[in-house]
Amino acid sequence: SNLAAKILPKPPDLRHFDQIDDDFPYDAETLAPNTRTYFRPGAQMALKLCSYFAIPHVYTAAQESYTNNILDELDPDRSLFDKVIHRDEFPQIVREGKDLRVGADNMQRAILFDDKLKNFEPQNFENGIAVVPFTSGGVAKCNNGSWTAYLKEIKEMSRLVGIAFWSTVHFSGDARKVVGWVRS
Repeated sequence: SNLAAKILPKPPDLRHFDQIDDDFPYDAETLAPNTRTYFRPGAQMALKLCSYFAIPHVYTAAQESYTNNILDELDPDRSLFDKVIHRDEFPQIVREGKDLRVGADNMQRAILFDDKLKNFEPQNFENGIAVVPFTSGGVAKCNNGSWTAYLKEIKEMSRLVGIAFWSTVHFSGDARKVVGWVRS
């Protein structure tokens, strides 16, 4: 990584935007943003790639307003995701986890990528792939010029795309078999 820092330019700064998240205090008079959202390196490309061979959905415990703010930046023409499910429609997400039967017609073809293991409980963890969290520390390292940190995030996105792709072409037709193999 020291060699990379000497010969390579600094990695690109992470794209971000500021917004109001209703879950946190904010000044109703000025409507000054109270949240900064950073895009994980490789995330937009990963979602675009997945949209060619899968039917991506958004399933989030966030409120509709926050979800729409993210989608306005991530997918402004709303072409990447087939369904968007948020906690305003299904408040039980917060307490009980993410039940994929709410948005998926066939549990053999559904995978939930999430950084919170409790969200896999409604399917007995059979459909869940744990995502390495993208933390404020990771954001700081990427924005401070660490190629190691930047490439670590790209690697995680590549791993998730690989799992999604393998699940679509697996001979059994059951994505849960791939999920089980990846987790073992």
